[in-house]
Amino acid sequence: MTTATLTPQIVTGSARVSPRAEMDAAVATLQESKGAWTLVSVRERIDLLGELSRRFLAVAERWAALGMEAEGLDPAHPGSGEEALVGPYFVLRNLRLLRESLLDIETHGRPRIPGGVRTRQNGQVSARIFPIDVYDRVFYAGVTADVWMEPGITEKDLPGTQAVAYHNPVRQGRVALVLGAGNVSSIGPMDALYKLFVEDQVVVFKTHPVNVYLGPLLEEAFQPLIARGFFRVVYGGAEEGAYLCRHPGVDEIHITGSDKTYEAIVFGPGEEGRRRKEANEPLLSKRFTAELGNVSPVIVVPGPWDEGDLLYQAENLATMLTNNAGFNCNAGRVIVQHASWDKRGTLISETGKILRQIPLRRAY
Repeated sequence: MTTATLTPQIVTGSARVSPRAEMDAAVATLQESKGAWTLVSVRERIDLLGELSRRFLAVAERWAALGMEAEGLDPAHPGSGEEALVGPYFVLRNLRLLRESLLDIETHGRPRIPGGVRTRQNGQVSARIFPIDVYDRVFYAGVTADVWMEPGITEKDLPGTQAVAYHNPVRQGRVALVLGAGNVSSIGPMDALYKLFVEDQVVVFKTHPVNVYLGPLLEEAFQPLIARGFFRVVYGGAEEGAYLCRHPGVDEIHITGSDKTYEAIVFGPGEEGRRRKEANEPLLSKRFTAELGNVSPVIVVPGPWDEGDLLYQAENLATMLTNNAGFNCNAGRVIVQHASWDKRGTLISETGKILRQIPLRRAY
């Protein structure tokens, strides 16, 4: 890797911290409005998603620019384009897909399954949910995704597992706390959208100190929901997050982040937390969902690769390692190859050449 000196991180925006009174007021508003959210019709939600798309599009350029500044990226370098991709673009795509799902619910009662349903040899049912359309087939050629149902769910049962919140005769409102992720700027807003439009819950969203600059943009983009008391943004670090996790007005919690953060919240820190984890004695009884980072393996299947194959996959591996300075929940970190493959050394060598050409990234 090329040696370089990186300047100290510039903190974009103010490191704002919400006082407890502000957090209490946010939770109180959401508690008052959570029942009203469950009464919002599918048609009205479709219209809301259209309005959210327009508002997120309006902040997209500023979002990407602030992300480049926070991560120390050169706007003139092609690599800086990833901030527009992993930030506002992902959210805009998510909004479009949610709207399409709700259009299906409005028309057919359930979202359509684009690739059909099949029963595997062991009796387990799987649904092909990606690619969705021709664009996916072009941009993600060869990539497919299936959802495997829990054992015991039959093809006949499967429709009953879809859009559950929209078919529950007793829809009870809940207040969800979303602890915003600090690595990829789109994750937190998409977690909030999932709680709102899939699980039928109103949201208090705490920004992460690393990307606190997102807060005002999210307040602007989520304004249609904020105005009706369905969404609130608060600011702060671990102390504020811990306060909200234990707040009596918060019904459940979602976090994207580290297993250490998750365990500290659920079981407590230090030796006492370790003991509680071993004894399965959580401090919190609230429903708590989480998506936590890992060390992802990249398994290389040996074969008669030509020079073009090697160069393409070397670039693929290098970008997996360096994208977002490696701060991705599913970032490729371990390369697994067959010991006897004659091109094993060449692939690693070519990957190293590309890595040496990529500018160092700030570990923001």
